[in-house]
Amino acid sequence: MKRIVCALVVMVFTASPLYAGLIQSEVGGPDWLDYGFNLRVREVGFNNIITWDDNKADQQHFFRVRSRLWAKASPTENISAYLRFVNEYRYYAKPKNTDHPLRNAIIADNVWTNWNDIGETGLNAKVGRQDIVFKYGEGFLLMDGTPNDGSRTFYVDGVILSKACEANTIDFLGFYNENTNSLAIDTQQGWHSDDQPIALAGLYWKNKDGIISDQTVEGYYLYKYGYERNWSTLPENKMSVIGSRLSGKVNEQVSYAGEATLELGDYGDNSMTAFGGYLHGTYTLTDVAMKPSLTLEGVYLSGNDQNKQSYQGFDPILARWPKWSELYIYSLLTEDVDGTGGHIAYWTNMEIYRAKFSLSPIEKMTVNLVYQYLRAPEANGSGGGKSRGQNPQVILKYAFTDWLSGHLWGEWFKPSSYYSGDDDGFFARWQLYAQF
Repeated sequence: MKRIVCALVVMVFTASPLYAGLIQSEVGGPDWLDYGFNLRVREVGFNNIITWDDNKADQQHFFRVRSRLWAKASPTENISAYLRFVNEYRYYAKPKNTDHPLRNAIIADNVWTNWNDIGETGLNAKVGRQDIVFKYGEGFLLMDGTPNDGSRTFYVDGVILSKACEANTIDFLGFYNENTNSLAIDTQQGWHSDDQPIALAGLYWKNKDGIISDQTVEGYYLYKYGYERNWSTLPENKMSVIGSRLSGKVNEQVSYAGEATLELGDYGDNSMTAFGGYLHGTYTLTDVAMKPSLTLEGVYLSGNDQNKQSYQGFDPILARWPKWSELYIYSLLTEDVDGTGGHIAYWTNMEIYRAKFSLSPIEKMTVNLVYQYLRAPEANGSGGGKSRGQNPQVILKYAFTDWLSGHLWGEWFKPSSYYSGDDDGFFARWQLYAQF
């Protein structure tokens, strides 16, 4: 497998005549048909010290090779259909002889049709299996419908009806994620891409440069029904989610964004009231060649007080992804937030104080230096304290061409009083991404 990965890297770097759209430009086809292929190669190594008592037992080193083939047909100006297949093969160097349960699966992870301006009413409809990555804000609640397979897929199954009027856009959402590997070939039975089936309905409103000049105002109401199956690891929960987001520029150098969410309903046999939100601001030196910037951010996600009968733990809904850390999502596997065990990337009971310094030392390169201090509103960890620990990060991104990009990613975690252990954790990854 190592030889295969090395060969892929050499092929990607030495194929200088390639460019975005190579396959279609060389093969051709009708004007109403677009198609392409993308390939992502990653090598990952990490030691997630929180998961196991034995520091060495949790060390992992593996390769991920994700390939996606897609086609889009637009038979008329207002109607289009999209189909994409994905496979992600994983080879483990540590632990040895590990076979990822999904490495032979081929999945149709996007199957949708889009109809714009239905009956000249201005109403648009997108129906089927689709991605909503960064479609709604920063992915605070709506981002990834399949968290248990990592970044292999992100899809949700459902419908989005959209209506735009001047500065306003309203989306009516209806999603249903059974997460039982439907539309898959050769996959392991019993694997589920979320910890419970989820039905979600609601509306999302956005006003851009309307109510407030040069600012975007967003508001939403969602109703989530997470229900039980014999494989579910989360209790039945029904909740109303009410929130808003405000973002924009203060001037050419200062920008900001903030979001606040209230969750009300039932969680298992208990009533539920939870709160979450974030606020960040960025100052950029626009008149300097390297465009250095500093971002300061605060995040609060309520935790569950185990001494109370009601439940107060924040539910990330469809946002269990590495928003703040690639390493720390694995530590969340150990947190028994509700008596059902831990869940990967289940952001709850969290305070994050974050600083990010960014600059572009050369054209097409970005360097991010991040420092995070993490705390917990409720002392539910094995150490009995509220200080989770410190998490510095270094991320380097570079665009080699218009069809090839890559990054280097490194993180460190120093645990504190929230945990009984004191061994540090690390995460390291390189990536190449090519699209043809």
